Amino acid sequence: MGRLEMKKSLSGLVLLSVAAIRRRAGDVNPGAFHALQILLRSLPLLLSHFLFSSAVFAEEKVDYLKQIKPILRERCYACHGALKQEGGLRLDTVALAIKGGESGAAIQPGDVAATILLDRVTAVEEAERMPPEGEPLKPDQIAALQNWIAQNATAPADEVPERDPRDHWAFKTPMRPPIPLIAQPTPDQARWQRNPIDAFIGSEHRKNGLIPRANAEKRVWLRRVSLDLIGLPPTLDELDAFVADELPGAYENVVTRLLDSPQYGQRWGRHWMDIWRYSDWWGLGAEVRNSQKHIWHWRDWIIESINEDKGYDQMLREMLAADELYPNDMDRLRATGFLARQYFIFNRTAWLDETIEHSAKAMMGLTFNCAKCHDHKYDPLTHDEYYQFRAIFEPYQVRTEMLPGQPDFEQDGIPRAFDAHLDVPTYLHVRGDDRKPDESRKLEPAVPAFLASDALKLTIEPVSLPVEATHPGLREFVVQTHRDTAERQITSARSSLDVARKTLAETESAAKLAASRTETPLPVDTPTPATEEPSNGTTRVLASDDFSAEKPDQWEQLSGKWSYTGGKLIQSQAGSTRAALRLKQQPPPDFEARLKYVPTGGDMWKSVGICCDVTSDGNELLAYVSSVTSGPRAQFAYKQGADYVYPASAAQSRKVDLNQPHEIVFRVRGPLVNMHVDGEHSIAFRLPDSLPRKAGFLELITFDATVEFVAFELKALPDDVKLVDAETPMPATATAQPVSIEKATLAVTIAEKALKTAESQRDSIEARAVADRARLMPPTDIPDSSANPQSSAMEMSLAASRSERVVAAMRADETVSREELAVLQAAVDKKADPEAKLAAAKTALEAAQKAVETPDETYTQLPGAKKTQEDYQNRNADSPYPATSTGRRSAFAKWLTDPRHPLPARVAINHIWARHMGTPLVPTVFDFGRKGTPPTHPELLDWLAVELIEHNWSMKHIHRLIVTSEVYRLSSSSRDVQPHLSVDQASSLKKDPDNRFYWRMNPVRMDAQIVRDSLLSLAGELDVSLGGQSVSIDNEASRRRSLYFVHSHNDHQKFLSMFDDASVLDCYQRAESIVPQQALALENSPFAASMATKIAERVTAEDDAEFVRNAFMAILSVKPTPDEQAILIELLEHMTEVAKAKHRPNPATVARTSVVQTIINHNDFITVR
Repeated sequence: MGRLEMKKSLSGLVLLSVAAIRRRAGDVNPGAFHALQILLRSLPLLLSHFLFSSAVFAEEKVDYLKQIKPILRERCYACHGALKQEGGLRLDTVALAIKGGESGAAIQPGDVAATILLDRVTAVEEAERMPPEGEPLKPDQIAALQNWIAQNATAPADEVPERDPRDHWAFKTPMRPPIPLIAQPTPDQARWQRNPIDAFIGSEHRKNGLIPRANAEKRVWLRRVSLDLIGLPPTLDELDAFVADELPGAYENVVTRLLDSPQYGQRWGRHWMDIWRYSDWWGLGAEVRNSQKHIWHWRDWIIESINEDKGYDQMLREMLAADELYPNDMDRLRATGFLARQYFIFNRTAWLDETIEHSAKAMMGLTFNCAKCHDHKYDPLTHDEYYQFRAIFEPYQVRTEMLPGQPDFEQDGIPRAFDAHLDVPTYLHVRGDDRKPDESRKLEPAVPAFLASDALKLTIEPVSLPVEATHPGLREFVVQTHRDTAERQITSARSSLDVARKTLAETESAAKLAASRTETPLPVDTPTPATEEPSNGTTRVLASDDFSAEKPDQWEQLSGKWSYTGGKLIQSQAGSTRAALRLKQQPPPDFEARLKYVPTGGDMWKSVGICCDVTSDGNELLAYVSSVTSGPRAQFAYKQGADYVYPASAAQSRKVDLNQPHEIVFRVRGPLVNMHVDGEHSIAFRLPDSLPRKAGFLELITFDATVEFVAFELKALPDDVKLVDAETPMPATATAQPVSIEKATLAVTIAEKALKTAESQRDSIEARAVADRARLMPPTDIPDSSANPQSSAMEMSLAASRSERVVAAMRADETVSREELAVLQAAVDKKADPEAKLAAAKTALEAAQKAVETPDETYTQLPGAKKTQEDYQNRNADSPYPATSTGRRSAFAKWLTDPRHPLPARVAINHIWARHMGTPLVPTVFDFGRKGTPPTHPELLDWLAVELIEHNWSMKHIHRLIVTSEVYRLSSSSRDVQPHLSVDQASSLKKDPDNRFYWRMNPVRMDAQIVRDSLLSLAGELDVSLGGQSVSIDNEASRRRSLYFVHSHNDHQKFLSMFDDASVLDCYQRAESIVPQQALALENSPFAASMATKIAERVTAEDDAEFVRNAFMAILSVKPTPDEQAILIELLEHMTEVAKAKHRPNPATVARTSVVQTIINHNDFITVR
């Protein structure tokens, strides 16, 4: 064993022995153990005095700068450096360590035994050992310290202490530095001075003796800038036009076109969605645990703001405090989705910890989270300041605002932040443990002291909110939404009443017919219509769906409450309303449609069916099955003018059980329709001559029914399928049940009462709206249409109260009739339970009618927002919205975006630069603090930061500067930079192999979204429409841009996740991996294969050579080399022969698709050169 190894082993053995004795302390006499501890504590020093004396090992000199200073910097400076001086001691220079602190000198050069520093780092007791947190120093580190001290603790004579943390480069307001210009430049140098970016980069080239690469080909640049700015490749026409454009402004014109494109906002929206941690909601089933439903409104706000070039500072202000700055602006309120996204139901501290961490990292480049448990070890952020920063966000909660025309918050709404608890205190958590709050002192909201000054300070003033923000039901569109909903319910109730009356009439007619009808034998040559007539031929299925996943490209949800759960489509809207799901593909005139479903409930009618010939002018044919309690049946109906016609001859009584699977088969040939239910022929009907068929849509509908849709299929009606003529009598099936006239009469009564309830609900909405305005709004703000000058607010409140009680009474009366029907339907031996319910309903009705006569001033305000559940107990669910907001977040937002603030502009520039240039100016993109890596080009960073601020924080301006620079035009290739080809450029490669100084462009891997979107774009399949609800990850048929897929911790679109999609936990820089699965996805995935086929079909060519050249150009934006051209032509010929040998249809197309797939797998497809 060498001398150094012996020293380390002895010291380590002693320390391990001490630890072993401590573990066995329970088995040792306390007095003896204490004496042993003293002995063992002195052993390391005694051994050191002998083993590590300079006389013994003088030849093994310890390097202070390489071996000692890194230990002290990493483990000691946080408490004994410029940031903090515990015990008055500094260890950032040897001179200061020798000077010592309150306990004297920390180091005694040459005297190991007398050195306090060694005492503390080798202490056995944790309370005495230094450093106080983390693992103890390692034996080899202690050995190095001991040896260095024994060698007289030598250090450079010019060693200087740490700078004041407040002097750190990132903590000072950026000032515009002078542009480094050459007084008499050469033409080439002049070209590098036209854009200030190039002047700064060129200056570094000259300082470091670097020769920049030549410019990239125009086609390469166009692909680069197109993918950079809009996330889509250029078309062949765009490539040809740009190459042909020799005008001086050609490059500028391209940039202008791209920045003006709506797709610019989609591309850069996804970038900022990464930084700001966009995530759709996730949880357990329908329970929201993280983020919020409808958070996609925030995503749309991001895209719209970027497209309109809203200032970056304004975007930050709106995200942090739009509810205080613009409380009645619904568009801007969407921005606070940034805060709503942080929602976490299980733990408020975890929720606010993430808010603090990612507000600081994303907007200021500070690791504030490192001060949660103790003072920050590198930056001047204290433990107290962490919780003072938390106090800024402490009061906020989340609610969902109603949108015009949509009263159901489950269907849509704007999730946004608001201050709910204005006086909730903030306490420091001892060592970051929220179970140990220090309630002895309340912490006030504040920003870090080192970033505050008289000129830049947090000024908090409470914000008085407009009355509509406190009482959102006062907003006119909210009132109108409630009115419209009430009117729809009235219309639906009237329709239900019409149906009930027609059913009663048909029931009475059927009863008379049954009394007189005799059975008519079927003709011999007519197929027995007891079962479905099978088809002997095969007919292509036009549309099918197993409803396992949402298919928005196939279906349009017109009305109802639709959700995909457990591999089924659920329609959960009951009541006298219709839900409709429209097939976007129109059926042929003669068709067969099959629907499998399970009815699960409804108030009365429980109807499910298929409509066809649906047109905008009201035309409609309808085949449905109803589980109505007064008599379940199958029915065919049609709409003539504004009225539905329910022919008695097109109705059949039949058993339709709830919670059991059923199937409707609807066949149409000309004017003849057939309906089969559960495998049995049910109805044949011939349309009257006065009702010609019309081409229209097909819809799946429910009326007052909750349903699970299981499967659907549409195909053209085979010619060999014989339909039952309408003249053939319908069978009275074995499962048919007679309709009771008494039940049908009671159903009419129920429908009449439901209509009255709906009408009273409309009246109540008006009364409550008037009362709300009278009570809550200033008289000058009350619209004349809703204000009654003769009525007092008290009178209006009484009227509102009475109207609400009238609704309750009418609903109770309706319930009595429903319970009467239940008694009527119950078997004789099972009437006890429904009779008890009927008695209870009558009691409730009596109480409700009495309440109508004794109204007070209390009533339910019209809801305009819904508060998000704060915790599992849902405490404060009914708390009113405060009339004021604390003003903390708006004060913070203004402080943050003050032009004098040193961080936000620099952080934004760093992110933008990194996306364009492949590497950031500050490598530690979320840490601009003292532990972070300094900028590679500090002057350029500051110049761009000031440029951003002085141009109204316009990101488009910065994009334009970067992508029109000479450095952005450089070739990224280094494959020909070889000594025998270019001595100068080989020298550049050797001097700067990592391209730190941008002597060439950095090749960049495509983002996951760009990979998918590029394939769709090349195939002519991309849907570039803006905005809207997130697309299900299971919807593989969707052609929308990839940023519109559901994106959450639980849901990852499969193709995107293969290419390093953004993490929702944090994504300040995308990870980049190269794994075989990526090549397999581009080669074999159904999506990529389908796109390759479509790309091949779009490439026009006279021969194989032209096809290869055009396909290569379309996909990679460059011409193939002669070798590439030859290889691909050979592949094309080979694959054509293979396809022919396998008897594949269209072998030429198959072969061309293989060539396209090969080009897609070229490294230059997934790489932005």
